[in-house]
Amino acid sequence: MVRLTPEVIENAPQYLNPVGQYELSLRDLKIPLIENLGATLNQFDTIDLTNNDLRKLDGFPYLPKIKTLYLANNRIASIALNLEQYIPNLDTLILNNNSLQVLTDIDALSTLAKLAHVSFVGNPIAMTKDYRLYVIHILPNLRTLDFNRITGKEREASNKIYKSKSSKKDKKKQKNINRFVPGEELPKQQVPRLTKKDAEAIKKVIKEAKSLEEVEKLTAILQAGQMSNLTGHENSSNSILSVVHIADLAHARAQELQSLLQELGQRQDKHRTALQILPRYMRRRAASYNIKRLPRSLRPLADPKTGSAKTKRPSRRYRRRPRDLLLSYTNRQRTIKWLKTHIWHAKRFHMNTFWNYRLAEKSNTKCIRPTYKALHERCLIHDMSYYGCIELEGNEEEIIEKLNQLFPLSKTNLTPKAKMYLSGKFEGQCLVYKPNTHECLTPISFMWMPSSDKQRRKLWLWCHPASYDALSEILLSLFDSPVVISTDEPPTKKQKSEDERSSVTITLLRDQQLARFRLIGPLSMAVLKHAFHPSMLPSNPIERNKAPLAWWSTETHSSDIHQQQLLFWNSTVSNTSTMMPNRIVSLVVRDPRVFTPVKPKLTIHSKTNSRKSEICPSSSIDLAKSPLWFEKYRTHCCEHKLATYQINLLRSKISTTDNTELQLNEEESQIPLILIHHHDQLLPMSKCESNRNDLGSGWDIILPNEWAQIFWISLIYSGARPIGQKELSLVAHETGEFQFPQEYPDTDAGISWTSKLESERLTNFSKCPPSKRPNFFINGIVSPFRPLWSTIVRDWATEYDPTHTVIPSHRFYVLRDRQHRSIDSLRQHLHSLVPIRISIKGKKGVIDNTTLIYLPSVDDLKTSQKTIVESRHHDQARIEERKMQKAKQSFRRGQTMVKLMEERSKNNEEGIIHNCDRKLLGAVTSGAFQFSHACCTGKGFIATGGLLTLLQQQQQKSKKPSARVIIRTTTSQYYRWALLEF
Repeated sequence: MVRLTPEVIENAPQYLNPVGQYELSLRDLKIPLIENLGATLNQFDTIDLTNNDLRKLDGFPYLPKIKTLYLANNRIASIALNLEQYIPNLDTLILNNNSLQVLTDIDALSTLAKLAHVSFVGNPIAMTKDYRLYVIHILPNLRTLDFNRITGKEREASNKIYKSKSSKKDKKKQKNINRFVPGEELPKQQVPRLTKKDAEAIKKVIKEAKSLEEVEKLTAILQAGQMSNLTGHENSSNSILSVVHIADLAHARAQELQSLLQELGQRQDKHRTALQILPRYMRRRAASYNIKRLPRSLRPLADPKTGSAKTKRPSRRYRRRPRDLLLSYTNRQRTIKWLKTHIWHAKRFHMNTFWNYRLAEKSNTKCIRPTYKALHERCLIHDMSYYGCIELEGNEEEIIEKLNQLFPLSKTNLTPKAKMYLSGKFEGQCLVYKPNTHECLTPISFMWMPSSDKQRRKLWLWCHPASYDALSEILLSLFDSPVVISTDEPPTKKQKSEDERSSVTITLLRDQQLARFRLIGPLSMAVLKHAFHPSMLPSNPIERNKAPLAWWSTETHSSDIHQQQLLFWNSTVSNTSTMMPNRIVSLVVRDPRVFTPVKPKLTIHSKTNSRKSEICPSSSIDLAKSPLWFEKYRTHCCEHKLATYQINLLRSKISTTDNTELQLNEEESQIPLILIHHHDQLLPMSKCESNRNDLGSGWDIILPNEWAQIFWISLIYSGARPIGQKELSLVAHETGEFQFPQEYPDTDAGISWTSKLESERLTNFSKCPPSKRPNFFINGIVSPFRPLWSTIVRDWATEYDPTHTVIPSHRFYVLRDRQHRSIDSLRQHLHSLVPIRISIKGKKGVIDNTTLIYLPSVDDLKTSQKTIVESRHHDQARIEERKMQKAKQSFRRGQTMVKLMEERSKNNEEGIIHNCDRKLLGAVTSGAFQFSHACCTGKGFIATGGLLTLLQQQQQKSKKPSARVIIRTTTSQYYRWALLEF
């Protein structure tokens, strides 16, 4: 304990509290007695004595300035009289959690005339009957009691009860109640009168006493007044020795024990949470909302209303049966589809729903820099099985003729009819347009099956899931097939056209038979060679026709073709940048579970030495033929696959522990694969010999869907680093590739993606407090959550050429062909957007997904070193709120800005490029820090009319396809200089 000395008062914290009173804090000092408060010199309005060991409220000097006393969590059992002589101006008194036992204990407060706020919460008197009415009667000037306002009805009830005669009798009875106060003297007991029988018994005991010790004990008994002890044992002197004098002790502690028992009973009746029952060292914040973190014995108390724990879905421990797990997984895939590697990703990635698929969004660990390092030095892997495949089978000429309607710009865009793709040795990429229009639908990848029979050719079209359904409907309509299709049917059911004249069959291979992985990085080939083990054909033709090789060693996959594929695989080709891009290589490999995983020792190859020593296979060599093109072979290798538990059981029977392969003989599966080499995704203007590198190079793997998880784990063990959608965007940003559908604003999928992104940003903006929301109206931003492309294109077309006839349709197109980007060609495409790339010029400035691109004025170009600041605009939201306030209309602060932005985004008739001091050219769709350039860069689009105006303004200063622009984010008023390339 600490005495309240002048030194303690001098060193105690002193401050101005939120109410504006000068406060002295004497908390948590275990002070037993109030003393020496005269050292305060009457300077404080409030004294805080919470969490101490006070027994009585007294010891105050004359302190007329004190208005508030905090005395909670003490042991105050009595209140001194005449407090009005020492603290006459006391207004607030907090006595929570003390030991006031009887209502008459607070009578001493009735002399404080200015006392208006009192609290006795946690005291025994607060549990008595008519407690509030009695306190209101004793303190007539009271306003609040226990932090609750006193009503007029309570005052009337108090006057009726405590002004009657019966109440006075009760008051006298309560005054006569004996109570025990720790530290005070015990009440004097009345000594009982001595009767004749007692006197005779005492004389008899004295006569029978034989020793001095017995005489002393008899004297102590007589002094204590214990006559019964003498009269009850008059026949035996030994009984005097067994007497225990506890009556006085029990009488003195009776009231204390009674109050202790009453307090224990009250605590049991109180509603306490299960977390409060635990000792402090076992309490966790997470247990307040997760009852599984509590001990099992306390879980039923987690819900105080029902008295039992909330019923939740049983944990995985209680539903670990494979049958139950598979049934649960199947039910969860009814609306949202899963990939074969979903379970593996769900344990390591944050999963999210994209395009009706449950895909890996981002890794659970920080992986931005490791991803960039693996992109440059090692290998990345991404599961692209959500891409859908459409198979066209029929006459080659008929397929090409019908598909020509989807490629109006075939002169500048290599389509499936190109000669280099018809042989089936290369995969092509192109843009698909809606039939007989210039509206872009989606980018696709396509590959022909190598075959000399032009009557039965197969064409695979790989499409993004955002536009898969639209492309399927268009193809079915082109080849006279039914418009209503179902992609959820089994893959063996083919949808044929009803017209017998059409010989083309369309098969939807989405989510059923084929999976696709993408390896990116310079060590992609090394990872493939470590993970895959090609099958070997026996030289003896009789053995070749035996299982398990008989199903694929037929005319569809002859021994010569297999030998050429093995020759390529066993060659020293490791630098993928020396190969021709989009080359297709087929291979039949063994089950990777047969081999024990070994930690790979991958090294970065030397580009200079590899270009001299490595010889790439000639394009005339046929490496593309594969049994994977045929459905019966895909089904065969999936049906005859051994389960993983069978492989583990066979491996457990092997006595040796070395890394030997498992001998399955005829039961071993042979899996056909198709490998597609893709080159770096750099800009065409950068693809010169000096700038060619492995950034973005790698291999795509097409394999049967049932083997996807097995090969995925094998590739991970071989050193590939998995990535999700967020890391894939980082790779696209580093390589300069435009992602679909995020950066295709002229497609239906791109428009729906932008609308979804706008709604999410608007929802997050509405959730922020009004004080934390950026005011876009002051910055002059009309549409902060998505760029209004159609309005920007229309305004610049009218600005550049007033005689230009604006297309009535709200759609526009993106000018992706670089041959049309000369000034003369651009003038013919005013109703279009031009893809651009920008980079920060200087050390200041940031480029993100909300960056806007502006046209600098002539004065800005002359004084480029000067800081450019946007002038402050009118706050339209505040103006509308003032109008509503004058009209006495109800409104919520902050919602007016959201409502105005929604109305403005829907209104496409008003101009947008002249809303700020500088003219708006376009916007950035993807921007971040680019590690390979060590600066902030971004990709986006600007209007063709704005680009022509920019080139005319700076044509004397720059002859390269670049120009200087100014940029700023939607939350900033400062412009920054940037370099624009197109």
